[in-house]
Amino acid sequence: MPVAGASVFEVVVPDSIWVTERPIWFGGVRLRSRTTVVRLSGDALWVHSPCTPTDDVCAALDALGEVRWIVVPNRFHHLQTPAAAARYPDALVVGPKSAESRNPHVSVTMGADDPAYVRSTPELISIQLRGVPFLDETVFFHPASGSLIAADLLLSACARDHWTWRTAARIWGRYGKVRTPPDVRVHTRASTAVAESIAQMRALPLQRILVAHADPITDRPVQQLAEAWSFAIPPHLGQSSTTL
Repeated sequence: MPVAGASVFEVVVPDSIWVTERPIWFGGVRLRSRTTVVRLSGDALWVHSPCTPTDDVCAALDALGEVRWIVVPNRFHHLQTPAAAARYPDALVVGPKSAESRNPHVSVTMGADDPAYVRSTPELISIQLRGVPFLDETVFFHPASGSLIAADLLLSACARDHWTWRTAARIWGRYGKVRTPPDVRVHTRASTAVAESIAQMRALPLQRILVAHADPITDRPVQQLAEAWSFAIPPHLGQSSTTL
C-alpha cells in the first residue's frame, strides 16, 4: 500500500522521520534545502525548517499527523515560518528570538530551552551550538533513531546538486566533503564554548546527521562532525575534544 504523502516526503526512519527538499538561491548558488518532520507521541508532528506550505505539502503532513511544532533552527532558516504558522495556527513556533530581528513577520512562541517545550517533546534533546552567535542555532537529537537534526551545522555538495553549487563547492573545498558552510567558517573563532558543544554532540550515539543543505550523513557521522569543526577547537583542547 502506498505511504500517504510519499510523493512529497521521503522516509528516513519508518513511522518516525520524513524529509522533503526544495531549491533555494543563496549567495549566487542554488542549494537543496531540507525540511525534516518528526512524529512524536500522539501523532504530533514536529516540523524543522518548514518549506512552503503548499496544498500538496499540507495534505501530506495532515496524512502523517497533526502539526504542533514549527521549528526555526537558527536565525537564517525562517523564510517559510510565517506561512506555515498561518496555515497551522494552533502550532507553536520554537526558535531563537534573533530570527524575529531578521524577519518581522516571524513570531517565535518559545525557545528550544523553554521548560514547557522540553517537557512536551521528551522524544528530542535540544543542544545549543554555543560560541557561534552568527548562526544562533540549536540542534536536536532523536535518541530512538540516533538522528541528529540540524540546519547549518554541516554541508557538502554532490552530483545531485545544481551546477552553480557544484562549482562553488569545488572552489571552497565542499564538494564530496562534509564541512561547515563557508560563511559559518568565516564568522566562527575557536573557543571553549564551541568545543564543548561539539563534544556534547560527538558523545551521542549518532546513526545519521540530517542537515539542510546536504544528503543525510550516515558514513562515520561522529568522525565527520569532528573533522568539520576541528578548526574551532582551541589548541589546548585539541586532544580531548577531537580524539575519537
